[in-house]
Amino acid sequence: MKKLFIAAMMVLSTSAAFAADSDALKAILKAKTYDEAKALIGTSTLANDAEKAEAYNKLVDLAYDAFENERNNMLENETAKTMGQQPSKTVDEAKMYTSLAQAIEAAQESYKYDQMPNEKGKVKPRYAKKNAERLYPARPFLINGGGFFQNKDDAKAYQLLAAYCETAEAPLFASVKKEDKDLPNAAFFASYMALNKKDYAAAEKYAGYAIGDAERGVDAQKIQLAAMQGQLKSHEDSVAYVQKLEGMIAKDPNNETIFSTLTGLYSMMGQGAKADKMIDDRLAANPNDYAALIQKGSIESQRKNYDAATAALEKALPMAKDDDTRITINAAIGECYFFKAQERVNNFKGVLSPAAREQFNVVYNKAISYLEAAKKLDVMKEQKRSWAYPLYGSYYFVKGAEAPETQSAAADAGVQQ
Repeated sequence: MKKLFIAAMMVLSTSAAFAADSDALKAILKAKTYDEAKALIGTSTLANDAEKAEAYNKLVDLAYDAFENERNNMLENETAKTMGQQPSKTVDEAKMYTSLAQAIEAAQESYKYDQMPNEKGKVKPRYAKKNAERLYPARPFLINGGGFFQNKDDAKAYQLLAAYCETAEAPLFASVKKEDKDLPNAAFFASYMALNKKDYAAAEKYAGYAIGDAERGVDAQKIQLAAMQGQLKSHEDSVAYVQKLEGMIAKDPNNETIFSTLTGLYSMMGQGAKADKMIDDRLAANPNDYAALIQKGSIESQRKNYDAATAALEKALPMAKDDDTRITINAAIGECYFFKAQERVNNFKGVLSPAAREQFNVVYNKAISYLEAAKKLDVMKEQKRSWAYPLYGSYYFVKGAEAPETQSAAADAGVQQ
């Protein structure tokens, strides 16, 4: 009886060891296209994690084969060109990049189930090594795909660049990972796109990959800080964010981006004394500190201390590094002079004498000089909101409604006279 029991156990063990694939898995493994296999996975109930890993690996095979086919066609065409021959292969670039993204996504799903312990509690991955070795070298094509889809399908371009960033630290590629020199550039553009989509968490994450880059680092940090601000939903969030910035500036006291963000937040949160101290300390160490002058100009302008604002901004203007910044600063200075004059006009009692008008004209003309400088630099009129209306208001006072300069400024400002 005991022998019979042992024999029965052996039969059961053998049956379990050589259990056949489920009908659902068999159907998936017979699929000829990625779309067909994916549809079957979505509607099938697979027996266990091992079957799920195999099913997703089938998706990898199908998508990677489609990618390889297009890539090989592209390589054959490039080879023909170098040999002075006419390229003969048709290449579907959109399919090539999309298929690679599909293969990488499926490989990560397969990896997830492939790492699950089997019925004996052991982890015996079957697909991870092969998928890592074939997909990691192809991963830079995701960046090429981002460039290919840019201005054609920006959502797709973002998807591919985001996939490149998301796989930078993917466990699937841990065994084959190498120095990724392309990541900072790809991550910068992905973070910029994510910020525009108001996907602040992704923008913050991707910008983090680019912050240490010599070329993109400063702008990447601006994106990261903007993304962090975009996620603030309460006063408590803002306080925590300020504390985080305080920790960051303590570690990197010369960081202009963090300094500007922190002083701006202090001012916005009613902690102007803290902003003033940071700015004054920085200017005491270096009276020509560009970031401190810009922040002083901005904060004093908000306080309507226009003389202090223009003094700081006029000192900063020669240090501006590009035309976009020169437009912004010129417009800000011009706006300060405009509002200074407006306040005085509004507070004036009685009729303006010619002598009094001339005094106002001096201030309005200063506004005009800076606002015209901004307009001249802003060839495409992308920043006209910053200079158009105060320029119109200044010309209106100095030259009257019918003057050609006033008419032109009115058109820029969208004012109907």
